[in-house]
Amino acid sequence: MILFLDFDGVLHPEGEDHTLYGDVDFYFLLRLEALLREFPRVNMVISSSWREQLLYKTLLKPFSSDIRARILGATPHSGFGLPPPYRKREGEILAWLQIHEAVNEPWVALDDAYWQFDHCKDHLVVCGSFTGFDDKASAELRAHFEEASR
Repeated sequence: MILFLDFDGVLHPEGEDHTLYGDVDFYFLLRLEALLREFPRVNMVISSSWREQLLYKTLLKPFSSDIRARILGATPHSGFGLPPPYRKREGEILAWLQIHEAVNEPWVALDDAYWQFDHCKDHLVVCGSFTGFDDKASAELRAHFEEASR
């Protein structure tokens, strides 16, 4: 299974609620990594808009070395995405799957931008932008991982 991972609103809350967690980026990364360790066959692709401003090696730095080794890359920039009717993030994910000949691989997106998905909502675990990767999102992501493990 492939996990397409957003950062803002997922690994840390956005907006004023970010300060509730000490203004720390990647506040929920340890929680996500703990879940990923339970499912060693899940790999990741970074779908966060951070990939448009930062070097790839910079994107990898916050991750623990064992989890970093499971990151397959990042989605292509939106200019490379699929044509309409796909939304930006959804199109970038589908483009990555096509480019890497992985269209038949099970996948899930962990994102707070639910409006970026029209046709693939069954592949989406939504985090609240102001709550991030909370217990609800963790349980839902676990269910996707377990389903793919069967």
